[in-house]
Amino acid sequence: MVKFLKFIAKSILIVVVLVLLWMNYAMYHNPSFSEEQGVLVNTDVVHQLNFLEAKLKAGEGAKMQRLFPEGFVFINVLYGLTWCNMLQGVDSDTELYKRGVAEIDRTLAELHSEKCTQIFPEDLPLPYGAFHFGWTTYLQGNRLALQPEGERDAAQVLDFKYRCTIIAEAIDSSELPYLESYRGQIWPADMMTSIASLKIHDSLFDELYVADRKAWVAESKAYLDPETGLIPHSIGDNFGVKYGKARGSSQSLILTFLFEIDSSYAADQYKIYKDLFLTTRFGLPGVLEYPDGDIGSGDIDSGPVILGVGGSASIVGQRLTGIAEDWNTYAGLRNSVELFGAAYTFKENKKYVFGQLPMADAFIAWSNSIEISPRIVNEQSNWRWKFQLWTAGLVVVLMGMLYATRGKSRPDKSSATI
Repeated sequence: MVKFLKFIAKSILIVVVLVLLWMNYAMYHNPSFSEEQGVLVNTDVVHQLNFLEAKLKAGEGAKMQRLFPEGFVFINVLYGLTWCNMLQGVDSDTELYKRGVAEIDRTLAELHSEKCTQIFPEDLPLPYGAFHFGWTTYLQGNRLALQPEGERDAAQVLDFKYRCTIIAEAIDSSELPYLESYRGQIWPADMMTSIASLKIHDSLFDELYVADRKAWVAESKAYLDPETGLIPHSIGDNFGVKYGKARGSSQSLILTFLFEIDSSYAADQYKIYKDLFLTTRFGLPGVLEYPDGDIGSGDIDSGPVILGVGGSASIVGQRLTGIAEDWNTYAGLRNSVELFGAAYTFKENKKYVFGQLPMADAFIAWSNSIEISPRIVNEQSNWRWKFQLWTAGLVVVLMGMLYATRGKSRPDKSSATI
């Protein structure tokens, strides 16, 4: 019995040591790229899109809506935006480009459908609220940006321009820089896509909204969370105004778009974000859901919060750190998601958490799609060293325990003397 227990203990220790070694190997992950008619394409993200396309066509949007308040919009719009990122620089004659544009258009049709809009109140300053209106307009703008001026669909151009006019008029007539997503409910993160859409408009057409964007930025600075100096998580008390303290999940999203709107303002906000939200656990980077020193639990916005690190905050934070060109942190977050998200590819479908929560796959795909070139990530140093030190120490301890389980061999009775 003792021998059997020792065997079990040795087996467990060996498995743990092998897992630790594999975890170190996983920290060197880089996405795969393949050539598509002369252009390198991130194959990993294409495989993620394969998985999401199949799930969405099988009705996953409705399933996600039953789990999350805006599940239908999020999983569809992030899928569409990932395609927009992936098609940058891809020739319009390629099968990948044709497939991607068709999928973006199908996604836009889903977002404009009654089964989607019925979730939101129509009679708000932005029809169907800032969340739906902003994300949908932003996807439309990114769709148009894929094509040269002469190839854009005239109806899509007119609709996008009209929606930008509505955004500009709504913010001009509002006392606050943020508009309602639902009646009496404001989340500043929901407003960012609308302002970013105005920036897209001015990059594609006449610069009509430069003054509107500058005025919005100036006004938003008057409504910062007084405790952190960041754009707040929410605004309440019938807009009287009570601030919802800045949180990692919303900050990661807010700053992702703020870099598009005003890169200088975003860089200043990012410094505060790094001080208050970026952290490490066992040598690996993560994004806190609550500012450093605060304690809180997970909710529908944050996803799981483990040791203070937020799931949503870290996944979207990966994209943010890439936009901020904080490549060491980006690579650390990306590879941590690969490892702890149990990423695997089978039959050209890549999925995370065993494919059980496609919403997570959509956010991860959007964050990963920032890597449209194998040369874009420029790691400045070995960000892994703390994790390697942690695991090396654990391996030494475990090997010592393994050595101790050998025990002493019994003496040969035949050689014993009286």
